[in-house]
Amino acid sequence: MADQLTSTSLAGEWSVRQASDAPADAPTDAGLDGDLAAEVPGDVYHDLLRAEAIPDPFVEDNELDVQWVGETDWTYSRTIEVDGDRLTHDEHRLVFEGLDTVAEVFVNGDSVGRSDNMFQRYEFDVGSALSPGENEIEVAFESPVEYAAERAGAYPYDVRSIEFPVEQPHRNFIRKAQCHFGWDWGTCLPTVGIWRDAFLVSFSAPRITDVAVGQEHGENGAVDLDVDLRVESPDAGDYDVTLAFEDDDIDAAATESVALGSGVDEATVSVSVDDPDLWWPAGHGDQPLYDLHVEIAPDASGETVADAASERIGFREIELVREPDQAGESFGFEVNGQPVYSKGANWIPTDGIPTRVDDADYERLLSDAVDANMNTIRIWGGGIYERDAFYEACDEQGLLVWQDFMFACALYPSDDEFLDSVAAEAEYQVRRLSSHPSIALWCGNNENEEMLREWIGEGADDYDTYADDYDSLYLDTLEPIVESVDPDGRAYWPASPHSTSPDVLPNDNSEGDVHFWDVWHSGKPFSAYLDAEPRFASEFGYQSFPSIETLSDVLEPADMNPTAPLMEHHQRNPGGNGRILQRMVDHFRVPFSMEDFVYLSQVQQGLAIETAIEHWRRLKPHCGGTIYWQLNDMWQVASWSSIEYGGRWKALQHMARRFYAPVLVSITPVDEDGDPIGRDEDPGAAQVWVTSDEPHALDGDVEITAETFDGEILHEETVAADLDAQESAVVATLDPDALGAEGLDADLSDLLVRAEYTGEEDSYVAIEVLNVYKQLELPEVDLDVSVDGDEVTVAADGAALYVRLDPGALAGHFTDNFFHLAAGEERTVTFDRQEGEDGSVAEALSVTHLRETY
Repeated sequence: MADQLTSTSLAGEWSVRQASDAPADAPTDAGLDGDLAAEVPGDVYHDLLRAEAIPDPFVEDNELDVQWVGETDWTYSRTIEVDGDRLTHDEHRLVFEGLDTVAEVFVNGDSVGRSDNMFQRYEFDVGSALSPGENEIEVAFESPVEYAAERAGAYPYDVRSIEFPVEQPHRNFIRKAQCHFGWDWGTCLPTVGIWRDAFLVSFSAPRITDVAVGQEHGENGAVDLDVDLRVESPDAGDYDVTLAFEDDDIDAAATESVALGSGVDEATVSVSVDDPDLWWPAGHGDQPLYDLHVEIAPDASGETVADAASERIGFREIELVREPDQAGESFGFEVNGQPVYSKGANWIPTDGIPTRVDDADYERLLSDAVDANMNTIRIWGGGIYERDAFYEACDEQGLLVWQDFMFACALYPSDDEFLDSVAAEAEYQVRRLSSHPSIALWCGNNENEEMLREWIGEGADDYDTYADDYDSLYLDTLEPIVESVDPDGRAYWPASPHSTSPDVLPNDNSEGDVHFWDVWHSGKPFSAYLDAEPRFASEFGYQSFPSIETLSDVLEPADMNPTAPLMEHHQRNPGGNGRILQRMVDHFRVPFSMEDFVYLSQVQQGLAIETAIEHWRRLKPHCGGTIYWQLNDMWQVASWSSIEYGGRWKALQHMARRFYAPVLVSITPVDEDGDPIGRDEDPGAAQVWVTSDEPHALDGDVEITAETFDGEILHEETVAADLDAQESAVVATLDPDALGAEGLDADLSDLLVRAEYTGEEDSYVAIEVLNVYKQLELPEVDLDVSVDGDEVTVAADGAALYVRLDPGALAGHFTDNFFHLAAGEERTVTFDRQEGEDGSVAEALSVTHLRETY
């Protein structure tokens, strides 16, 4: 193979230099002279930080002082040795897996091509530009800010986009991560750089550029694979393509002769696999993966293989099920013929300086998602198509991926140049990602239909123009590409949110998916979640503050106040800090300190999302899934995340482990008609529900107690919980009148209600109070805490709510946290360390609970 194809990585050391003057309004010390050391893959902010040429933009408000970087041109360069033997190859390609974003590429001073799309792979023919010996490669990047402004200025009409407090405008005119221009949880750092792998490839025989594997499952368990190849060949001819598995437990192989034209051509080769083990989402089975090896060789036995590639695949069928029903139309996924209730969170880029993210970051965050009983991740459309390592980790851990195309909260141009660039982007990304068993759905955009139809509205003078632009992009460009390129035939969903019927607006409870933001953005109480009955909730969220440890990385103690200017700089949603404070006053007594405020903000966030998800899970099968906003952060910020920048779990992440459990036990107050109500209303009764995601029937019991905060049990009963597979049902009702007949002289709102389901193998528990927390007369409880290595046992002599075990600066999380303890109860948990963490739990640990905040 070596004599037919030679590939040289261009990753590693490059240099970068400033190629235009800093803007006039830049800080006086902005700008650089000469070259700086640079890394590929990388970006200019990362390179400047390593050289200490700019302050850390995450610290305080330094971000404002480095805006000049994105407003400036930059040139990356390096040299590569090319020997004369290599130049005897027929073809030579300079390949960039990702250029961010607008650039011209030179080899030895000759222009070999341009890029204008961060999400495409670019291959430039450099055969005539290379020479024996040392060759210089330059990539001259234009300012993304200036490019976007120029394109917007030249367009015949205004194309609107949502604006954010710290932003650069016109992001919708450049095919680049939209959040690089600022968002309501993110930094404004418009990067440039060679952000993905680069290499020089020389070849004289067919070269495989892409492999996409489609599956057809038969009734007898056999799976037919269609392997679509894209091949570049110097010459037309007949070639043998061989498919074989590198796994001993699959005995399947095939060789077919294919005719290829010169240049880029495509071929499909098939192989059948008898009854393989199936891939399942997390919580529904295992995730067996198999390496499919592909070789291409001249059509003559014994000849050298020209090129080879491998794809890791999992055998599974996936379908987006939308069936008419009494309420409208269902929306949910089936995998291998079994319904899967989607339980997950939205994913945003993991760092405001994206090339600092490594494979270990993906592994940790996605493992944290699975640890919290998630099975779905939505890659949000304002970020990036993630690296291969992300999707490989989802394959391995059983996370279904709802994949947005990268369009968000804006309208977009529809000129031919823009649409052609998008078409090339979409074809490349669908072909790149389609072999992953984790990919469940392609979605056209985030909230752009909602912006068109509701925020602008059909009565606007320019509505028809914008509507035509919308259709050109999402219905006439993206949808046909998905249908023709994805060999697995996955569903394409035009937008999120979206309703199927043309006369039904997005966010309707009868069909499609919903972004439910009435509680956060509209300021409604948490009980508003109980009035919504979505078919699938793909966005909803509530904010909290990150821990003091995380804030301490970027703020001084004097700035840690919810309304301090620098704290508000680390809050990108206008009025967000005030909204957290206002709702906190509704639910809790005023806290003593900033530490208590942060703690209560996280408890409050968890309470909000718990209210929504428990209710929507109880509605199954009407509701087919919940994906809350959001899993992760890209910097130290008050946001909707459940995991802080750096990896610390907030209360919400711990609570997700409970409300996303395979069997959910929940206790909800109801009115006289049996409808769920908020904590601020007097409960007519309390219902105990069991909600199962298990594929088999449940045969167990639920033990229910109602007790005072000092441990006096006033009522106890045991009821049967016999549920069908995937069923949700009320198993008991605590009726105050009936309890009064038993002599119960306390109101339900003054008691701790506990319900524990015990089945043949597992048990699940809910402990609840049915009142607003500030109304409770909680006892002053002393917790008994003992530590044995990484195990911590906490016992309470009275009711202790939202017990938090804080590991301080230790990297990792406890196996349970922010839990309730009844009087006389104890709980033992284990500290799950991040790799490399060896600190002492006993020395770092602090423990608190709700009563200690006032």
